Amino acid sequence: MSAKKYIQVIVPLKLDWEPVYSVPDGLQVSEGDRVSVIFSGKEYISVVSKTDVTPLDGIRESDIQEVLDKVDYLPRITERELRFWKMTASYYLCTLGEVYKSVYFQDQRPPRKWVPKDRSAIASEPVLSRELESAFEGTLDAFTKGRTVLFQGAGHEDRTELYLKLAVNAVNKGKSVLYLVPGIAVSALLEKRVREVFPEVSIYHSGQTAAKKRDIVLEARQGRPMLVLGTRSSLFIPFSNLGLVIVDEEQDVFYKQDSPAPRYHARECAIMLASVCGANVILGSSTPSLEALHNARTGLFADIRPSGEADSSRHAVIVIDTSAERRKRGMVGEVSLKLLAEVKKVADSGGKILVVSWTEEPDLQGVSYTTPVAVKSIPTDGYDLIALLQADTLLGRQDFRSDERALQLLRRLNASCPLVVQTKESGHPVFQAISKAPTGLYDNMMAERQAFGYPPFTRMVKLELKDSDENRQKLRARFLGNRIREVLRPFSDPLILGPEKGEIRIFFKRDKNLTAGKQALYKEVTSFEQQYSCHVTIDVDPV
Repeated sequence: MSAKKYIQVIVPLKLDWEPVYSVPDGLQVSEGDRVSVIFSGKEYISVVSKTDVTPLDGIRESDIQEVLDKVDYLPRITERELRFWKMTASYYLCTLGEVYKSVYFQDQRPPRKWVPKDRSAIASEPVLSRELESAFEGTLDAFTKGRTVLFQGAGHEDRTELYLKLAVNAVNKGKSVLYLVPGIAVSALLEKRVREVFPEVSIYHSGQTAAKKRDIVLEARQGRPMLVLGTRSSLFIPFSNLGLVIVDEEQDVFYKQDSPAPRYHARECAIMLASVCGANVILGSSTPSLEALHNARTGLFADIRPSGEADSSRHAVIVIDTSAERRKRGMVGEVSLKLLAEVKKVADSGGKILVVSWTEEPDLQGVSYTTPVAVKSIPTDGYDLIALLQADTLLGRQDFRSDERALQLLRRLNASCPLVVQTKESGHPVFQAISKAPTGLYDNMMAERQAFGYPPFTRMVKLELKDSDENRQKLRARFLGNRIREVLRPFSDPLILGPEKGEIRIFFKRDKNLTAGKQALYKEVTSFEQQYSCHVTIDVDPV
């Protein structure tokens, strides 16, 4: 080989290796620079991951393509960004190229006369109650010790005030704040209150224009103090001075990316990002996930709650046993006479009513309707009564998380107004725990999860083998399952369930072998894909 210089680059593709290119004479490139290259006949803007590379023996100089050009109009990817990308790829068992591809949309040429806004102005500072002030001080104390905080037991409005006070504290110290919410509808609901404190708050989600998102990315790189209110994709904004990450409603399933890779969870990635940036993290929920609760109970997270009665603001709950009502002829189709009476009472007083139902809309006049899936992403404030029909459908017998999710949904609906629940299983612990502190039910769910080896006491990885031929899919999935059992046996012999309909679930013990076991799994799946020319989806910590 001659004295030519060679570099390694990250291409925004699913590649388990990083291609090597030669650098044209006179072109100076460093790690993190963007360069334009040809890969498989197509041009890509790639990231230089390594310089002064020595090509593998046996590769001729003429076989190594040359970099087309350096992309000067795009900023360098910092060492901090690369570390976060690598952590994400490693944890979620995907390639670095797939992580880069997920942030590739940020690559836009800045306007010629672009001037960043000053977004650090604070119009007013939240005034906290005595109980919240105590939580604020406890949170700051936990932050000084480098601990992630789980703030639970407060309503949404109280949590918002605490978050804003923490954000003001961070911005006053010259730091930026990332305020994560699970969906666009929640962001829109919060925006008014946030703007009363931060008039120049940045809003970042898929509904925003490319130009607005570009401006936020550029301003974040500049390092000016700012608050970004955003959904999960805002985790990949390249902050250079991040001081605080807020994850509200941390239990929400919308924080999980289903497709494409990386199939990340915003809660876990927020903690990774904070560790890379030296920032603090607060997770908030009135009904925390068992994962977060377990971490708080074992001391990994600081458990902060407002002093005083946590559930004093909850509204009335009426649980109606539809089986008993049918025996008494107290049902009209799918609606009980008791529910009709409650609806009439609220309607006669001019109130608003929301009915949540799986089936076709019942014959009720003057009410709004939604489904259990849709209600998770819409604000429920402003209603005077919420009715949930066929509530026992929440208790899916095949999903070990069903009780947890049912409780979270029911308590969310009950947080803003009285709730009427119709069910055939009125004695189920979930329905008994709606209107009171759910500690006892959480204890029971934890004990059950531990007994059966389910998260949060283990880490789950779900594999899904896809094939147009159903019989071939089943055969290959069974073969893959057998190969995985052999490969993973040295790594604490994890529990492996399936394959069913091409799906395999692996439960790893949370021990020193966890990371090595996951990497061995990834290597085996990749080898299987190449050998059989098929596609296997890997989902770490599926929800």
